[in-house]
Amino acid sequence: MQYPNLQISADEKFDKKETGRFGSQWKEYMKEKHPQRLSELIATGMINEMICKVDEEAEQKKEALIQQLLNLQPMPETEDTLARAGHMELITRQAEEIILEEVIYQVR
Repeated sequence: MQYPNLQISADEKFDKKETGRFGSQWKEYMKEKHPQRLSELIATGMINEMICKVDEEAEQKKEALIQQLLNLQPMPETEDTLARAGHMELITRQAEEIILEEVIYQVR
């Protein structure tokens, strides 16, 4: 018996890529708020490509935002590792909040 070689996307490389955290969040947002658009992307075979694009854009923006926020709120001059880790965690969370609004919660 021969099975067909099924592809979801027009480009096979997107079918083999794992979904990142931001891509998954975007898909969930689309599922809840814009199911018609999500269905359209699935039907046209563009869903995995769009998820990868969103994930890559969000990761790049996150790195840039972290650097900007570190310039505005420099790392404390202390030997306390927990204080430094806490500061970095705060900056990372701030960057992720910005990314949610600017990248994840957008219809594409």
